[in-house]
Amino acid sequence: MPYTTIMPAEAKPVAPYKMATRMEGGRLVYIAGQVARDAEGNVLAPGDIRTQTRQVFQNLQQVLQAAGGDVSDLLKMTTYITKIENFPVVSEVRSEFFPGEMPASTLIVVSRLAQPELLIEVEGMAAIG
Repeated sequence: MPYTTIMPAEAKPVAPYKMATRMEGGRLVYIAGQVARDAEGNVLAPGDIRTQTRQVFQNLQQVLQAAGGDVSDLLKMTTYITKIENFPVVSEVRSEFFPGEMPASTLIVVSRLAQPELLIEVEGMAAIG
């Protein structure tokens, strides 16, 4: 089936994968894991969970906007963190992006992410349009 690749300029991957994919004519958008990278691919604020979480959700928001939606269109998200102690900060920052009801959500604590300086990653699925 044909699909559309969504690649916002503000949230570029550092590997050859799609930031998000939508089947042609469909509403579902599958969003790759977003990490604390800026548009040039630099990891922001190693060791600072608050700054990294904010960047992750800004990147997620940019991907959704490039697909024609916003965070209110998220159906499900999965959050990966490297330390459970960081969850209160993650929850606080996340609430800035979801002032009302949040989508279905799963939290997974992992020993590390793709790069050791990354503390959080969030992937999701949205229905847009």
